[in-house]
Amino acid sequence: MMVLEHPSRMARELGRICRDASAAIMKVYNQPQQQWDVKTKADDSPVTAADLGAHKVIMRGLSQMMPRLPVLSEESANVAWSARSQWGRYWLVDPLDGTREFLDRNDEFTINIAMIEHGQPLFGMVHVPVTGVTYYGGRSCGSYRQGLEGEPERLEVRSLRLPQIDVVASHRHGNEQIQPLLDAMQQQGMNVARRQIGSSLKLCMIAEGQADFYPRIGPTCEWDTAAAQAVIEGAGGKVLDLNFKTLAYNQKDSLMNAWFMVLGDLHHPWQNWLTPALEQLRLDEQEAAEADS
Repeated sequence: MMVLEHPSRMARELGRICRDASAAIMKVYNQPQQQWDVKTKADDSPVTAADLGAHKVIMRGLSQMMPRLPVLSEESANVAWSARSQWGRYWLVDPLDGTREFLDRNDEFTINIAMIEHGQPLFGMVHVPVTGVTYYGGRSCGSYRQGLEGEPERLEVRSLRLPQIDVVASHRHGNEQIQPLLDAMQQQGMNVARRQIGSSLKLCMIAEGQADFYPRIGPTCEWDTAAAQAVIEGAGGKVLDLNFKTLAYNQKDSLMNAWFMVLGDLHHPWQNWLTPALEQLRLDEQEAAEADS
């Protein structure tokens, strides 16, 4: 297992950066919407003054914290694979995860910062600007939830309460595509309840024992998941591709993730439960990848 030196210090320093970036985001969020300076990027995703303001704050803070460590941010992702493939350890950042949630004013957006080492998230922090709550941690140091006041609380995924399984899903991405997985579990006699929520909060809900399963059958980028994956792993869960392999980072030119599943309680035969749906979904994923190439 990769071990992080001085995780408490890391949490303090990243927490300060996240709070500063949060202030930049909320300054925009609290303005009239016509002042948000919304633009559309080449991939048709929106970007606002809040995304760019948080990006500048985070880039400055990380460069002061660890000047030699490379940073890959959603808002400065044009780093050639020839250079990026040489990175052993680096920062992976989404300055505002859930820009569409921001635009909808539903408060379900986050700041994501992860330290990646040899393709795996070593440490991650997910900060919620509206509430001030911070989730952080990693596989070697455990994961925690820090509110505005008081001591941090240790996070631990909950044990399944069969036959009940609580599923979290996106507001707008891939909900029709995940239905075969839910059907497969229902055919095993489970009572599946679904809740929709934005950004990395879905993974954080599993890490803090508020949900059990999050399938993502559709496109995401590496900065969308890395920080929350570290939090999930520190709480005892996993983020797996459709072949039940741990989601990895910086392994190829493309920064798109494989389709994935987030599991809380690992002491159950998830693979057996989901196998009836996975074969077709793997074929669908392969076809989608070929269409995008």
